[in-house]
Amino acid sequence: MANNKPKAKFGLVHKITLLILVLIVLIMGVVSYFSIFQEEHMKHMEMDKRMTDTANMIAALKLIEPLAGEKVAWPIFREFIKVIRNLDSNILYISILAKDGEVKVFTLNPATAAALDSSLEGIEVSPESLNRLTQHTFPPGATARISGDIIVENKRVATVNLRFSLLALKREIMLAKIRNILMTFVMMILGFGGALWLSKTVTRPIGNLTAAMARVARGDLGVTAEVQSRDEIGLLTECFNLMVQDLKEKVRIKGAFDVVADELKDVEKIKEAFQLYICKEAQERFVDTNALVLTGEKAKRHRVTVLFADLGYLVQQTSTQDAASMSRILETYFRRFMATLFEYGGQIYKFSENIFMAVFGITSPHSDDDQRAILTAVNMQKSLAELNKERIRKNETPLYVSLGVASGEVQGSLMTPKGLMPMGVIKDYLDFTRKMSSQPFSVVMVAGDIFQRASNLVRGEKIEELQLSDSGELLEVYRITGAKF
Repeated sequence: MANNKPKAKFGLVHKITLLILVLIVLIMGVVSYFSIFQEEHMKHMEMDKRMTDTANMIAALKLIEPLAGEKVAWPIFREFIKVIRNLDSNILYISILAKDGEVKVFTLNPATAAALDSSLEGIEVSPESLNRLTQHTFPPGATARISGDIIVENKRVATVNLRFSLLALKREIMLAKIRNILMTFVMMILGFGGALWLSKTVTRPIGNLTAAMARVARGDLGVTAEVQSRDEIGLLTECFNLMVQDLKEKVRIKGAFDVVADELKDVEKIKEAFQLYICKEAQERFVDTNALVLTGEKAKRHRVTVLFADLGYLVQQTSTQDAASMSRILETYFRRFMATLFEYGGQIYKFSENIFMAVFGITSPHSDDDQRAILTAVNMQKSLAELNKERIRKNETPLYVSLGVASGEVQGSLMTPKGLMPMGVIKDYLDFTRKMSSQPFSVVMVAGDIFQRASNLVRGEKIEELQLSDSGELLEVYRITGAKF
């Protein structure tokens, strides 16, 4: 057989990995952008402060200057600005101009000038060099200028001009950008590894579950998926295991049904059961061949749930028809009834002239036999409603069957008289109401104790309390009005 297993073109692993990677790139991109922007802003502020502080230091020499009108001590300024130039390698030149515009003192840094422009290599500290630097055109953003007046007694004594190189600033900003880009790249690599690990951690249980589903699709119902976590995926895996168990149970039930069907292939026996007018002479007891029938002291009594169908109306409707039509009607109804019965683990117990009886829990009891019987009854009424829709479409008379559910007692695999009593009381009530009613009806009657245990499945209304003839006890009876599933 060709392997037609579908494969994902873009798997969940790739999607989760890509999603996390994109998020990391976006987050790190935003963080890096603002980090670089903030660092560049701080570097510029630091440079501006350094330039301003240098100018203020030079201007502070006014404190040692004579009063206005006397000669300014320019040699002091000359020595002082040399010291300042040596303190900061970013200073390109410093010049101090008298109030008439004449350059009184100056200094410059040849190494800084050569770093800014190779054509300035070999420049010396001279007035010509200062004039050349002042008029030289540097690339935009390569230098920054600042100037300020030296004021003595509210009179301008001189003007200080400074020019700084911004190469070191740009280098620091570039290093900051490279550092942030490298950090982003490292985080992307780590994020990719983490995303790949996380995605595989998430998708590995899904892959195992998919493989288990594929095995089930090929017919292997012995598979069990391992529950690896307690999250939603773990819950999904648990539900899958429960589903497989349910499938195994349904396959077992279907197998049992097939065995029964094989044993009932004798057409004449089927006709005796379903087509011979269902008379008293044709009564026959059917007991599951796997049941262990014990009598005497070895027989054990235990509780079972009994579902019976009141076939009174069905007998009246089919008794006036020809054998072929009657056979077709009964075959259609009972085929659906038994399919539903076997689906929920019930087994045939008895056919008679106007009653069909099934039992839940006679050989393999379940903790939810009451619910199984209720589900069988409600689903059978739904099937009957669908069958009637088809009959009405064909202008045929609808079929009516009433159902009852109660608990009984069996000894071994045989129903005890005490176990039959609740069914008999409900059956008598159905017979009475059918005789008193002018209209046919299909209802589901349930004993009160069973209705309470199955109230999560159906809605109902209490009709009245019926008295058991043997003990005189009162039996609560509910009529099912709707399903909750």
